[in-house]
Amino acid sequence: MSVSKDTCTFKKISRSPKETLSVAQGLGRSLKRGDVVLLCGPLGAGKTVCVKGILKGLGIDKDIVRSSSFTLIREYGKENNKVFHIDLYRIDKIKELDLLGYEEYFYEPRGISLIEWADKVEEMITRYVKVGIDYIDDKSRTVIIDFKKLPQRKRDYDEIT
Repeated sequence: MSVSKDTCTFKKISRSPKETLSVAQGLGRSLKRGDVVLLCGPLGAGKTVCVKGILKGLGIDKDIVRSSSFTLIREYGKENNKVFHIDLYRIDKIKELDLLGYEEYFYEPRGISLIEWADKVEEMITRYVKVGIDYIDDKSRTVIIDFKKLPQRKRDYDEIT
């Protein structure tokens, strides 16, 4: 594990989905209503595992999470603890987002927005935590949490983990 305080990043080599879930759970405990989390990485790398871990950290049943590739937006939690799981895998053009009313999820959401395949919209969002996941081999992943666009969550994360 390596942490760079200068750049507000946290990096972990995860050797299993359970380790990835644990890292994401710590992130979930540090998030606040209105936060946006961008999840980036190749197909099958573990973005949905991260969503499950974040929900677990927020006290929401992680077992209700399914990959959202066929449903663009899923809502989890209760009104005072709402999470919006947005999967942009099937979005090809930014104009398609207008039909979703994306502004309410990207800017000042009524809960926490978790966006998979977020590299498609990263330039549109100004405040976020970015989670990048990439393959090392069949079982191992590099998980990088970048807090540069929301540095106060790095302090919260450091206190929790």
